Amino acid sequence: ADIKVASGEQVVAALDPSSTTPLHVFKSENQEVMTMPIEFGGFCPTTMTERDGLLLPSDPTNGNILYRGKLYGFVSMDALLSFQKNPDKFLEDVLGEAKKKPALINLLHLDRHFPHHVLRKVLAGLTVEGAVGMQKEADGECQTPTHFVERHIDPKYDWNEWSLRRKAIQLANLHTKRTHATQTHMSQYRRENDAQVYLPKGATTQTAVDRGTRPTKHFQFVKGLRGHPDQEMKVVKVDLDIQ
Repeated sequence: ADIKVASGEQVVAALDPSSTTPLHVFKSENQEVMTMPIEFGGFCPTTMTERDGLLLPSDPTNGNILYRGKLYGFVSMDALLSFQKNPDKFLEDVLGEAKKKPALINLLHLDRHFPHHVLRKVLAGLTVEGAVGMQKEADGECQTPTHFVERHIDPKYDWNEWSLRRKAIQLANLHTKRTHATQTHMSQYRRENDAQVYLPKGATTQTAVDRGTRPTKHFQFVKGLRGHPDQEMKVVKVDLDIQ
């Protein structure tokens, strides 16, 4: 189907907040809407309502919908046409999503619909319309440890009876012990002495003449293993004297 784009007097009439006719316009072609901001922070309202609050930025190549003096953007042409058929339904659904997910209130700039939840004004300490006299609330919490740590802990404390008995016996034995020390004239002001020696050098000898023996090598070969069947087999012995 052909997409009709509004212009001229239709756009001027749609700028009136009391207008109920949604118009398909382009910001680059209509000077009346060229400087107007896109509602909901530029996110597609159709996608938010049909996909459980999913935020997708609008595509300016698809154009915009001018409705009740406000400009809306969409992620695709199908989303734009769906919104154009019933804009009030989609706008109510966006507010419903914001109620279920309060984080969308400030993200989509829904100040006029939720005046008590405008985060940037609350942080700035400003009052908004209808919020005068509203009781201020703040979250508070208190945390206590499961086991308190004692500050004064005696590392020498011992509760074991046998350990206390052992320490008592050790103290009793010390009363009968005496330490003796003796120092002689030779042990006074003694010091350590070091000595250093030269290690012996390695020495080797080599003779001028090499001597050795080469014995004679004996070999045995078998003759007659190949050839005529009647050929006689003989053993041939060979002695080699290698010099």
